Amino acid sequence: MSDAAKVLLIESIRANGKSFATALGKRYDLVLAYSGKQGISLAQSMLPDVVVLDAASMRTSGDRICRTLRASLPETPIIHIRPSSDGQEGPGEADVVLCHPLTWRKLVNRIKRFVEERDRQGEVLQAGALRLDMAKRTLLVGEQEKPLTPKLAGLAGLFLKHPNTVIARKTLIQQVWHTDYMGDTRTLDVHIRWLREIVEEDPAHPRIIKTVRGVGYRLVPPAP
Repeated sequence: MSDAAKVLLIESIRANGKSFATALGKRYDLVLAYSGKQGISLAQSMLPDVVVLDAASMRTSGDRICRTLRASLPETPIIHIRPSSDGQEGPGEADVVLCHPLTWRKLVNRIKRFVEERDRQGEVLQAGALRLDMAKRTLLVGEQEKPLTPKLAGLAGLFLKHPNTVIARKTLIQQVWHTDYMGDTRTLDVHIRWLREIVEEDPAHPRIIKTVRGVGYRLVPPAP
């Protein structure tokens, strides 16, 4: 794909020479967080393609952070870097657990596998009975194909990439309209209504694009 994968690296600010930031920053669209709280907040707003939690650099197991990340981003690959001596068995909430000693090359190879898997999916996204062709900007709902405007396609793409995930209104505006301005959110409301009219049997009582009061929206994919 033409755009670099978005990688969120959560590590200690004291990682210094042991930081993976330099190597990852040369290859990916990298965002750094220096605490679990900051990392969780960024993960919810930026919706990364891969999360790297370097718990070893933070001198913690990272289990609680990992559980919260998984609850927020159920479909996002998580790489959990742990100290080699903590006796952890199995990946837990993460997709991959790596232990020190660990080279940046090994970490990049792991990330590369997730990115290649994402790229193999091309520009077609699917969640349940919904299938979105981003290149053609068409949404297949059951057996009916619906054309979408660029903004509706971007909105639908975010939902289909992160099914069953609560996406904040601010995040939707940032990702689709590329702005942080929150003074007037009526444009988002209108586009949500239009998208519901396409995917819902009864848009007035939505069952697919659900409102999470005070936060944002969540896509509940309909069964195929």
